[in-house]
Amino acid sequence: MSLAMDYQTHNKAIEVAAQLDTHEAVCAERYLGINARLKRLEGILITCAGTMIVLLLGIAFKING
Repeated sequence: MSLAMDYQTHNKAIEVAAQLDTHEAVCAERYLGINARLKRLEGILITCAGTMIVLLLGIAFKING
């Protein structure tokens, strides 16, 4: 009886380890996708901020000039 329980426990541990490995791989792929999207969003925000600063400086120099 104890030997059968040990095999069942061992098999369940192997199954859980496989599920955990799969979960880690899926999460790693998701992380890469999220990181890429954040980098793109950061670039867009920096570009927009730079554009607004340049436009505001242009307006300020036009008013003073």
